[in-house]
Amino acid sequence: MPGLESPKAAPISLEDLIALNEEIAALVRVGIPLEVGLGDARGTPKNLLAITNRLRVEMERGCSLPEALRTCGAELPPSYLAMVEAGLKSNRLSDALVSAAAFGRSLLEMQQSVRSALIYPILVLCVAYGFFILLLGDLVPRMIHILAQTRATPDILVRGLQFLSQTVAYWGPTVPACALLAAIWMGLVPLAAQQRPAVMLGRLRYLPWIGRMVSDVQSASFCHLLGLLVDREVPLPEALELAGSASTDQTLARECRQIAKDLRQGLPLNQALKSSRRLPAFTRWMLAAGQTQGALPSVMATLGDVYRLRAGSRIELFRMTAPLILTVVLGGGAVTAYALLLFVPMRNLLLELTKSPLN
Repeated sequence: MPGLESPKAAPISLEDLIALNEEIAALVRVGIPLEVGLGDARGTPKNLLAITNRLRVEMERGCSLPEALRTCGAELPPSYLAMVEAGLKSNRLSDALVSAAAFGRSLLEMQQSVRSALIYPILVLCVAYGFFILLLGDLVPRMIHILAQTRATPDILVRGLQFLSQTVAYWGPTVPACALLAAIWMGLVPLAAQQRPAVMLGRLRYLPWIGRMVSDVQSASFCHLLGLLVDREVPLPEALELAGSASTDQTLARECRQIAKDLRQGLPLNQALKSSRRLPAFTRWMLAAGQTQGALPSVMATLGDVYRLRAGSRIELFRMTAPLILTVVLGGGAVTAYALLLFVPMRNLLLELTKSPLN
């Protein structure tokens, strides 16, 4: 029975999605019907309470869980809906929700690690940028005035500083504004908490070091869900499509659909996997070997654990080393820039003063 049409829904935050998933998983685990238990938890945030109440109402009207999630008043990630559908199809909804919770927590931990790692380096960069603006506003005009008094010809570096000093009113506030917008776009500031998790993951892939963590988290989720589906005798082509759709990686989802299409046309798995570029080579080899040996569910479950442990190790390593590395790079870069932009022109100015007496 179809539910009411919901108004245009806003994307749910990652924190709220994790809380909603954990509430549903707890009810499923103990066997309490969702239309009875949803929305009864104390301390539930007001925005999440509205979602759970709407979800309960839709299920009381006879909607299935995926249908109710689509009309619950929040825009849930397609990957999460695919994971729920995969859990229902394999008759292991509780396991699928546990996998979704682990994936969400890994993503949230990675996001928080990146934010915390950038706090001190960004403070250093802001101080250096502020002093650079002061240099352009006070010291550079004095330097140009002295050169004019001595009738000396400014070198290319001084002319560049003069140009920056004359145009600082235009680019001075623009640079930090653009940096802030870029950080929001990448999901690195709290204002971006309402961004869709799949979109945020796709953007974080472009950051150095973080792309590997994103790939490991997505591979862990993909392998666990694929193993769960195959273990419940879901046909491999359909299992690949569902696991790919739940991975939050659109490229991987397209590749899985193509692999499933090749399998339905009679192509062997090891041949169909050759067209994939997003799946790691080790995953492709384990997929083919697991199917050949008839142990694909256990192989995928083990591989998912390997990827999850590796993602956790990389996140912890990033948390410990990234602040130090970024501080050294940004602080060292600021010192080098000041040496080039301040001391070199001052040295040249002193040389000019020794050659030409003041009028």
